[in-house]
Amino acid sequence: MDRQTASRVRPGGIGAGLIAVCLWGLAPVATRALVSQLAPLALLTVRQLLAATVLLPWAVPVVRRAGARDMARFVVAGLLGMIGYNLPVTVGLQWLPASSAGLLLATEPVWVLVLSYVFLGERAGPRVLLGSGVALAGVAVIAGPSAWSSGYGMRAVAGAALVLLATMAFAGYTIVLCPLSEKYGPVPATATSTVAGAVPYLAFVGSAGPLRLSQSGWAELLFLALGSSVAGMLLWNQAVLRGGSTRISRLLYLEPVVSVLGAMVFLGERATAAVLIGGVLVLAGVLIAAAGPRRTPHPGRSPAARCGAGSAAATGWRRR
Repeated sequence: MDRQTASRVRPGGIGAGLIAVCLWGLAPVATRALVSQLAPLALLTVRQLLAATVLLPWAVPVVRRAGARDMARFVVAGLLGMIGYNLPVTVGLQWLPASSAGLLLATEPVWVLVLSYVFLGERAGPRVLLGSGVALAGVAVIAGPSAWSSGYGMRAVAGAALVLLATMAFAGYTIVLCPLSEKYGPVPATATSTVAGAVPYLAFVGSAGPLRLSQSGWAELLFLALGSSVAGMLLWNQAVLRGGSTRISRLLYLEPVVSVLGAMVFLGERATAAVLIGGVLVLAGVLIAAAGPRRTPHPGRSPAARCGAGSAAATGWRRR
């Protein structure tokens, strides 16, 4: 499909993909700004329930036709994405600069590779191992000197650890949701997992209000719920449809760049030498690992085994 699509890319694919990447890249910036006005759990409760409400029309048809096993997988994916990913990131951004968080989040493909190797039996070639090592060296630079110099000391290190924990949860989310995305389509599958993952937040509705936010706070909250979580996902899937997954997925390497620039412009953060060096190592490692050869799964293997690292970025299972 990608070869055919590459030869005749439909108009709008690159533009839609760039907008989605900008929305996702600015999500850590908006979250970092908003946690100064709203507690992380209250923020996530409003954000996830609002996004789930908008995505509900795509989820209802899936719920009606899905069997018990698929619904259980949707629930697991939703918990990994909406709680396992979003909660640690939001809490961690209380103490970690948005630029550092954006760069740490760029290691997501590496963790998908690691989990695919551990749980799906995908072989990790030399380039994959080298790239993973380089990316993790970048993580050490960002989470070490950069975190300590942020003024939050040990709390910044804890924030970095939480963001890294979130990237691992996202890797699990990607692998769990992949066969469902193949079966039901990326948009319905993502919508259903979002709705499933938002259900636990209903227990915290009482603690989320009444909201007393500034105008900028309301704008940031609506951006996160409707811009990043909803519009970003829909635009990304439109971009993949029009431009092909291979071509469009390369745009994801711009996401941490958007995070760093957004943090500098909107939050006044300074890009320290540690952040720049660590960011270069992270991006270089991800690029090296992504270029490594991947084993083609045996046709008789399960759908999950066909959904390893090679599929992580391309099909729109984004959840920011």
